[in-house]
Amino acid sequence: MSRTHIIRRSTTGSLGQAECASSSREEDPMSYSSWYTTCATGLAPLQRSLIVLEDRAELLREWNPELVNGLLQTEAYARSVLDRCIGILGVPEDLNAVVQARMQRQEILDREGHRFRILIGEGALRRVVGNHTLMAGQLSHLLTILESRPHVEIGVVPMTAEFLAPTPAFSIRDDIAVDTETVSGEVVTTSADDVALAARTFELLSTTAVFGSKARDLIARALAEHR
Repeated sequence: MSRTHIIRRSTTGSLGQAECASSSREEDPMSYSSWYTTCATGLAPLQRSLIVLEDRAELLREWNPELVNGLLQTEAYARSVLDRCIGILGVPEDLNAVVQARMQRQEILDREGHRFRILIGEGALRRVVGNHTLMAGQLSHLLTILESRPHVEIGVVPMTAEFLAPTPAFSIRDDIAVDTETVSGEVVTTSADDVALAARTFELLSTTAVFGSKARDLIARALAEHR
């Protein structure tokens, strides 16, 4: 299940348990958690646990080839994505709660002391999540973020970019931990070598991305296709 994007932190239920799970997993240099374990009670506890983890980080680096990153999603886009996640997993339905938690995560964008470097695959701009009207709203939101939040760097990797490395969706919190999603669960590693590899991969992807006015132009072209 890709960060489709729901789930990036293991928990057994409450936020307190999520924080304990996060602490124990970061003591282990690598751990794997199945979605069927972490999502047994629904998706909202997982989203809430991310609020804590992201707030501790000064620099968040994220790559997603298929979907707009959760911190950049509109409520309508998030609702459509998370509804699909609940459906495929067959977990208890908590759509309103998990969408609310995802929106709460985004408050970090307005707090001082945090920087964001986010790479998105061009395919995520063109893939229809929900419907074309929903996508138009999402891409307009991306353009607004580009104009209004200089501490949020957004790069788009064009579909014509050269293939340089196999790269599933992943995120790096400072130089402390890497979260990588698989179809069946999530791998979290705090090994220095693994974190360094993820950082090198992120920088490699950055060399193929477009930023600033070129990113705005690419997003605007995709936006026109959805209108």
